[in-house]
Amino acid sequence: MIKRNLLYYLKRIILIIVFFLILEIPIAFADSSLYKRDYDIDLTDEEKTYILENPVIKAVSLNGAAPIQFMNDSGEIQGISIHVLMAISDMTGLEFEYNLHDSFDQIAQEDYDIFYGIPNHYADFYFDGMILSKPYLKTETILFFNSSVNFNSLQDKTYAAVKGSALPEGIKAENAIYFNTREESLNAVETGMADYGYGNAYSVAYYNIRNNYKNIVTVPRGKEGREYCIGFFKDDSILISIINKSIDSIDDVQMNNIILDVSSQIDRKISPSALINSYGVQIFSVTLIFISVLILSIIRNIRTNKILRIHNRRYETLAEVANEYFFEYFKKKDKLFLSEKVRYLFDREEDSQKLKEQLKNILSNDSLDSSTEIKIPLKKGGYKVFKTIFSYVCDDKEDVDSIIGKLVDISEEFTEKEKLISKTKTDGLTGLYNPLATRELIEEKLKRKENNKNGVDAFLFIDLDYFKEINDNLGHLTGDYVLQTIGESLKNTFRKTDIMGRVGGDEFCVYLKDIPSIEFVKTKCLALIEAVDNIKLDMPVSISIGVALSNGNDSYEELFEKADLAMYAGKHRGKGQIIFSNNCIENK
Repeated sequence: MIKRNLLYYLKRIILIIVFFLILEIPIAFADSSLYKRDYDIDLTDEEKTYILENPVIKAVSLNGAAPIQFMNDSGEIQGISIHVLMAISDMTGLEFEYNLHDSFDQIAQEDYDIFYGIPNHYADFYFDGMILSKPYLKTETILFFNSSVNFNSLQDKTYAAVKGSALPEGIKAENAIYFNTREESLNAVETGMADYGYGNAYSVAYYNIRNNYKNIVTVPRGKEGREYCIGFFKDDSILISIINKSIDSIDDVQMNNIILDVSSQIDRKISPSALINSYGVQIFSVTLIFISVLILSIIRNIRTNKILRIHNRRYETLAEVANEYFFEYFKKKDKLFLSEKVRYLFDREEDSQKLKEQLKNILSNDSLDSSTEIKIPLKKGGYKVFKTIFSYVCDDKEDVDSIIGKLVDISEEFTEKEKLISKTKTDGLTGLYNPLATRELIEEKLKRKENNKNGVDAFLFIDLDYFKEINDNLGHLTGDYVLQTIGESLKNTFRKTDIMGRVGGDEFCVYLKDIPSIEFVKTKCLALIEAVDNIKLDMPVSISIGVALSNGNDSYEELFEKADLAMYAGKHRGKGQIIFSNNCIENK
């Protein structure tokens, strides 16, 4: 009898554990239609005939460069490059046969038409004379290093290289260890087998999120950026023209959607340590329940009513330790009941009240989805994001009696997505807007200015004097430090409503909406010049500023050109000047 009871409870506990794990592990859904759109590219008759006669293009690339191109755990070829080729296929009717190899030697043994996702420097190194398409993806180079290493002293440290890639300038061959893939090189730095390495920003971020590295630190560096293109093994001018026209038709918004779509499908690896870190409390609780039930079953035969009470207690405990918060909404009475655990979610009662109000608004809607998201801004700053999952409970007449469901806290995943989106708009070195985001934001302001031409706006173009001399004499790290300091000085000097961006290597711009006066602009410029003067180096640091004023009749290009000409006029008259485009000069 005791043995039969033990087997019964063991089976029940195993089922509970499996059920719990299924509930806890999130599944990410990605909508590939994010970046689909209608295309209109102008193909010649010769190009259209070429597509009909050559419907299948044999495409190849190197494996292990996620998220640009890689083979997933199911053996499927995935990545940004694949989605770009899919977009080209939608535009033109060309079909691509995708292939991935682990080395350039394997690629050389086969006959292929194109090499997708090849960086420009790889093409120069391995395929001398290979014709490249226009780049469809650009990324900066990232330094990644073990947290125990001082990244300012890497000269004699061990470099994690990828087989088939050339060593960066300044790295000795005896200090390099070669690995088959970028992921293996990152794993080596994580475990301390190697000290540091370089990689493109997307791959480093992808594997960092996928493998949940604890010991890797990443820093943007001033090394060469990487451009990913399509390489042609043959000088096929018609195919080259078709591909380039297609790439031109993929705009920045669509490209960003492709990147976010691929990045949002990262499958996190589940290791025993990660499982313990994430679900240690739950596993411990389930184990404790198992031991308790086992001891009770050995001591005596439990009566039916006691068995039912223990079962109820077990499921209530599982609900308490899970990362989920239950609710029930009675629509006719407009009453919402939340589980006791919800009150521990927030430090302030008003934040908890916001959640209740939003949830009631969603559930009271007649046409609601069975799953949606709620974002709650917190009074102390930040926010919490929840995913709601619910279903209807009907009475005997099939009328809805109540809506029962749960809230799942997805704040961490939501924050990671926002970071990826922010990365596409931000300059990695200074934290200011990058050139594309700067232009878009200023053009949006100018467009609004067309409808309301009251007030005057100012456009500032700022150039760092002696930047080449700083890099040549003091090194690129010092040059990066100066650029970062100027970025901080801009944030500290100008208003939060002003648009500040880095638009070139040592070039910055600021757009000030509705300036109180020209003196206000001069005062801000002088404050910035003084802040830059205070940068302590072994040589002088100064900036030249060109200013263009606008009442709403200028385009972005016109303002940029006016301020640029004014700035260069100041450089001819001496460094550290503030020049207005109407030839008004203010000496430092």
